[in-house]
Amino acid sequence: MSKLAITIKQINSDPHDANIFKLKHFFMSNFPKTSQALQILDDEYMKPKRRKGFNLLPRRSIKNGIIYYARFSYKGKMLPTKFNTHTGDLREAEQYALKNKEILIERYLAKKDGRLFKFLSEFYKKESIIPEVTVLKDGIRKEYESTISKYFIPFLQSEKIVDFHQIKKITLTKYQDKALSGEIKLLTNEKAEISSIKPQTVANYMKPVKKIFAYLARKGELTDNVAAEVKHLPVHTGDVLSRGCYEIDLLKGVFNRRWKDDLSCLLCAIIYTTGMRNSEIMKINLTKDIIKIGNCRFINIESSKTNNGVRKVPLHDFVYKKMVSWTKKNNKTNLLFNDCNDETFKNANINLSKMLKISSEQLKEEKITFYSGRHFYKTLLNAEGLGENIEEIFMGHKVTTNVRQSYNHRDKQGKERLLKKARQALSILDRCIFTNKAGRCTSPGRRGRGGAALVLKK
Repeated sequence: MSKLAITIKQINSDPHDANIFKLKHFFMSNFPKTSQALQILDDEYMKPKRRKGFNLLPRRSIKNGIIYYARFSYKGKMLPTKFNTHTGDLREAEQYALKNKEILIERYLAKKDGRLFKFLSEFYKKESIIPEVTVLKDGIRKEYESTISKYFIPFLQSEKIVDFHQIKKITLTKYQDKALSGEIKLLTNEKAEISSIKPQTVANYMKPVKKIFAYLARKGELTDNVAAEVKHLPVHTGDVLSRGCYEIDLLKGVFNRRWKDDLSCLLCAIIYTTGMRNSEIMKINLTKDIIKIGNCRFINIESSKTNNGVRKVPLHDFVYKKMVSWTKKNNKTNLLFNDCNDETFKNANINLSKMLKISSEQLKEEKITFYSGRHFYKTLLNAEGLGENIEEIFMGHKVTTNVRQSYNHRDKQGKERLLKKARQALSILDRCIFTNKAGRCTSPGRRGRGGAALVLKK
């Protein structure tokens, strides 16, 4: 008879006389694997569970057999929903619940009260006290707020994302791709026409998103800033919208003639002599934005498309008088063009082409638009050798550190440098756009580069 049989016979005959310690030693010595299995069963089912904040519930599935679901407690109360641990192994289910408890609870709460979308929609509000928002110009802040509400939030909703932890690098890459293809417009407008947009515009869609992720990472709300890992889409030559512009000697005297449409004349005069963006022209306030430095007038642009767009642009006296005359004639407030739109600028461009006797077919073939006036301004200043990238400073492009440093209006040296370059730019306009009757300020007793004496405006 085997040792196991003899031992079992002894226990059955008189269980009170059985030495439990000898029995345990006997099993562990002769049946180690069986003893280990019994110990595991004892640990799992005999001892009371002390899991912190959750319970595991087995559910039978026809396809997968037993699957454990976790129920979590939040602020002393059990949440009504159950979370699939995706395993039938009790230990693995427990590890899954411990590891993912915070994320799963946060995801549930976010889905229930929409806290993700509430945070996103309020991030760029005017009353925000977040440093990343308060430093933005109001125009840029509004643009960022619009991008988040019109594109980013609808995109996340379409992807069934309710928590920041669900947003991965691939999620933001998909956002870029949908923006590039134009599909993202369909999320809020079913009738929108799908048309691809430029990589530069997609980059603008990403800017407000990246600022939000940078803020959350700085505050420790996110351990990884996945938005920082997303690269800008490459810009190829074909992606850049090509525009033509008129020959630099074609506009000579055109603004001194009588136009049928005074508004078209004024708008074209502004863009062709200042290189301002359409959006900047629409914001001109005659009282607030027109300033004088020395004996020259400037348009002080405090809000622009980019931070580099904040600048001071020389304003020719001829154009300034046109602006004042337009205000009085049309009983306008200080905001001259706040009711202008894309159609207004298109009409101005067409009316200029008629003044220059350029056909609509030629206009289309040469790709000349109202915005071409900005290209003309830069081309003109380049051709006339103004130098030192000053056309980029006056036009609001990104400039190098040494140029930015020299463009310092807070000290006397900066003002003198600005005035010098402004006089040169306005002298070029005198010579290439206006007739001799359109005088321009310069130093006393000084003559313009064209040879004609220029009038000093005091």
